[in-house]
Amino acid sequence: MASSETTGVQTRPRWVPSLPDEMVELILIRVPSSSLLRCRSVCRQWRLILRDPRFAAAHLELQRAPACCPLLFSNRESALKKLYPSEAILFDEAWSPSRWDAPVIEPDDFLFACCNGLACLYSDRSTIKIANLATGECLHLAKPDNRATGDHYFFYNFGFHPVTKEYKVIRFLGARALFSVGTVIVVQVYTLGDDKWRDVRAPKTQTLNCIDYSGVVNVDGAMYWLSEDERNRRRRAIVSFDLREERFEWIQLPIADDHAGPRAYSTSRMYWVTEVDAKVCVATAENSFHSAIGFVGNLQIWTLENKADQSWRHKCTIQFSSAETCIPRPHFIHGDKIIFYGKGGNIYYQELIGQNIKIKQSKMVRLFNYSPRWCGNMQSFKYARSLVQLDAYSRGGVCFQRPKRREGWKLKKWENWMLELCALEKLWRRIYELERSISASARRMGMNINPLLQHPPEKSRFNWVEQKRVREMLDTSLKRLESIRKELDPIQSKMISGADQHRVNWVELKQVQEMLNANN
Repeated sequence: MASSETTGVQTRPRWVPSLPDEMVELILIRVPSSSLLRCRSVCRQWRLILRDPRFAAAHLELQRAPACCPLLFSNRESALKKLYPSEAILFDEAWSPSRWDAPVIEPDDFLFACCNGLACLYSDRSTIKIANLATGECLHLAKPDNRATGDHYFFYNFGFHPVTKEYKVIRFLGARALFSVGTVIVVQVYTLGDDKWRDVRAPKTQTLNCIDYSGVVNVDGAMYWLSEDERNRRRRAIVSFDLREERFEWIQLPIADDHAGPRAYSTSRMYWVTEVDAKVCVATAENSFHSAIGFVGNLQIWTLENKADQSWRHKCTIQFSSAETCIPRPHFIHGDKIIFYGKGGNIYYQELIGQNIKIKQSKMVRLFNYSPRWCGNMQSFKYARSLVQLDAYSRGGVCFQRPKRREGWKLKKWENWMLELCALEKLWRRIYELERSISASARRMGMNINPLLQHPPEKSRFNWVEQKRVREMLDTSLKRLESIRKELDPIQSKMISGADQHRVNWVELKQVQEMLNANN
């Protein structure tokens, strides 16, 4: 048989066969979530693998520890006769805050939980929204029918069980009054993928006065929150609700609270339930009588070592230098750092080293300024990018892809906020054009000027933190540009008025160049 060399017939190159799905999964599971979101467009094989719920769960389990980042959420509020919308500020691994708003979060949403990259949002409408901030997918769930006793965003929470791989929404069936939340005996449960809510009755009545400020955390398939004893509110305990067995359990606090008063925020000691290093923790400090959410003195952190024995271990003590301090709830410790509020509307973090930590001004790192908002309306969650596909649970809701940005801002009352954002971006562009004009004038005179601003954004909208920073930057840049224009205009007029460059001597040009260098 003649070969291709002897016959002169050139054979077509053979394509390398695609790798088996199992091998591709072993490769992709080690890729960060931010890169995997772009890999979905490579080919059909990769897209099917990345949309598999089992792959998403395995990837999340592998990437969870290093990928968790702080997510600070500020609820809508009115401050200084101005209405501020709800917005989320997400930090990266370097603790740099995000600049843009999250399109899936609408101005009237309230964030009540964040689990495995899914944000659970409450609003005044008849549905609860579960959104994947990374993919933009949203799932709308109908609220339970029995809401005659009142409804509020902190009545809801959301958790995940690592064995059953089930996500569940829980609602405390209680009534919210002006100074007391009341008691609850029933917890309503909704499993994602089902089509109805179920009532789970607690073995004894419990009060929910502490839920608002203490928060709820999900650790190892169970929900934990702080509750007062109905008969003796001087004593409080941790309530555990197992998401698999749907069973309640009461856990004693690590420190006796014998001198507590009738209300959670007027007692001599305050407690917060949180999660540190994937373990249930309790933080406690002396109450500040000048603030409903502040404390004074040392903040003690205790870790639940054994749930069956209800044994606690003292993790660390944090000494604050200020007379009164506030911390965001429910997650104020992220890795080896603690987040807290400081003076002047600033929010800081500091690294935690050792068991006796002292907060010092020299070690505090400023994150951003949250004024004029109130720190009590800000929450802190742990967020990890994930590929959880919500369409797999769309039986009981409506799942849709990334919504258009304008759809979340149709409400009439937010028209002034949108106009302010548009005015800010127009100001940015106007200063940018002014800078280009000044640079062109300087080049005609043989001078150079470095750009003061980056190019303004075209499509994305700033969040409120970046908006405040940009406004301060633009005000400073505008003053600098006006001073430069004031110095350049007379010289440029001389150059254009007939004698051109012969009317401007070298001394004057040198003075202008020095002025430009000083403003760069």
